[in-house]
Amino acid sequence: MNYKRLSYLLLTSPLLLHATTSPENPSQPCESTHDLNRVSIRHIESKGLGYNQGYTTLEGFFVPLSALNTRWVPFLDVRGHIFNNSKPAANAGIGLRYIESRVWGGNIYYDYRKTRERNYNQVSFGFESLGRYLDYRINGYFPVGKHKGSLSDASFDHFSGNSLYLARKQELALKGTNAEVGVHIAKVKGIDFYSALGPYYFANDTKHTFGGEFRIGMDVLNILRIEGNTSYDHLFKWIGQGQISLSYAFTPKKMSRKEKKGSCSFHGLVRDRAFQRVDKQEIIVVTTQKKKSVAINPLTGQPYTIWFVDNTSHSQGTHESPFNTLANAQAASGPNDIIAVLPGDGTDKGMNQGIVLQDGQKLWGMSVLHALPTTLGKITIKPLASQMPLLSNSGGDVVTGANSNDIEGLRIVQTASTSYGINILNKTGTYTVANNIISTTNSGCGLSIQTINSLGTSQIVNNTFLGADNTPNRGVRIDQCQGHFMISNNLFTGTDASSGLVIGIFIGIGSSIEPLTSTVQYSIVGNTINLKPTLATAVQGISLLPQNSFQTASVFIADNQVQNVLGKRYDETITSYSAGISSHIYPTTSVTLRNNKVTTLDPAIPAYFLADAGTRGPSAQANVAPDNVGRVQYGE
Repeated sequence: MNYKRLSYLLLTSPLLLHATTSPENPSQPCESTHDLNRVSIRHIESKGLGYNQGYTTLEGFFVPLSALNTRWVPFLDVRGHIFNNSKPAANAGIGLRYIESRVWGGNIYYDYRKTRERNYNQVSFGFESLGRYLDYRINGYFPVGKHKGSLSDASFDHFSGNSLYLARKQELALKGTNAEVGVHIAKVKGIDFYSALGPYYFANDTKHTFGGEFRIGMDVLNILRIEGNTSYDHLFKWIGQGQISLSYAFTPKKMSRKEKKGSCSFHGLVRDRAFQRVDKQEIIVVTTQKKKSVAINPLTGQPYTIWFVDNTSHSQGTHESPFNTLANAQAASGPNDIIAVLPGDGTDKGMNQGIVLQDGQKLWGMSVLHALPTTLGKITIKPLASQMPLLSNSGGDVVTGANSNDIEGLRIVQTASTSYGINILNKTGTYTVANNIISTTNSGCGLSIQTINSLGTSQIVNNTFLGADNTPNRGVRIDQCQGHFMISNNLFTGTDASSGLVIGIFIGIGSSIEPLTSTVQYSIVGNTINLKPTLATAVQGISLLPQNSFQTASVFIADNQVQNVLGKRYDETITSYSAGISSHIYPTTSVTLRNNKVTTLDPAIPAYFLADAGTRGPSAQANVAPDNVGRVQYGE
């Protein structure tokens, strides 16, 4: 681009205007050709102001034939656009131009755009002054009707202090204006080179942006047009685009009129400007805004309070400065709060005395995804760390539950004799125990839930239960409870070849909760149980055993794998025997086994053992075979 020439043109354009209007030369006849009506097809890539992909356009520009013989040129401009994602947009405009030494004009358009959110409409106005070398134009854009989309579903935005903030996105159309100075750089053998530069401003009630745009292009014989442009503002940042268009003129007309001597070429070019396309922002500018709010607990109607723990921190309990011990979090927190534990230095320092939860609390290790219900819907919180925090308690249970707790994303090591990694006793509510690694020793149990009334579906999912020594450890014990329990996709195994679990999942059917208020349902699906290989101890992958008063119960056991079953045989003692899946069934209990696979290391040990044959439920035997793998044995 010749900047010296551009500067010269900008400085001398008023003189040019004066010179071209001076009446000092006599008139002479001039003949010129103009493309009055034409259709064009063009494509632009990629994103632009308020849109993030390219689009294809079919447009028509129409002028009445009478405009050839007057200085007044009315026109109709119609454009239809299809974005790459098949969403439409359109413009329909009329305008009027007046020819003297320059072309002066005005136009009004109705603009339309459809996005995934809604339909947008706007009215735009333009004023222009077009000359042989320089063009000036200014446009204004005014959305009409509804110009805001609906708020999106809420998503997690950030933590601050002891609060969690949500964000919802809302799409909206912007009103604004743009102005431009264009320069016809040169015309060589039917090729017209053109460039333009100007500012723009778009805004709504909460957002605004000011930027500038530069474009340069060439027009070949009024048939082929190639253009590139770039723009920048703080909202849409840098944008670069390219476009190509093909035009077909179906009413080229010659005209002859008298002009001043020596000015035929000048007036022919000026009149050409009266038939050129209108340059405007043809796509309604749409952006999104975030609306942030604190997360509200739908059960209480109050904001969630989160207490953070990191054993390398400074003990204020906030996201910016967490507590350095679990004891501090236990003391500061209240019912329905969240205790968010970070791994710190990777040890159990400050987290080695266990924790007693309160009603409705959530104990979260922040290395896994967490789902949180809010008044704006359920949100997902991404991990804040890559390593699980380590919790222990050499003096007893590691985590003691209350009513309705959520325990997720923790590495729990139970070491005290006959204690529990997680112990929930004599409570009511709904529980989630998920994505934990729970290690047991000293005849302990990873998770114990006893005599509780589950008011919804309590879930024990995606955990790893480890037997860390050769004592009779259990993975999960659910005993004398009511409600529905889902036990799925857990791994039960040992830490090495000589350690493991004696019982993977123990279900004590019956209840000491009076009166009985519901049928107990157990869904045990998709678990993998690798038992401790030993001849001295009875091992059972899944054990169902009546406890206390009998209860109406429905047990569904499907798609589980039980491996390495080796231990005491049934014929040695009826009270201590080994089996992959073992069940004592009573008339009020229905047990369904589907697609389970059990492998035993001793062919004398059954894969499935159903005791008390004389009183077992009517559906039990029919549901054991043939889709389960392994030998079935019935006891009396």
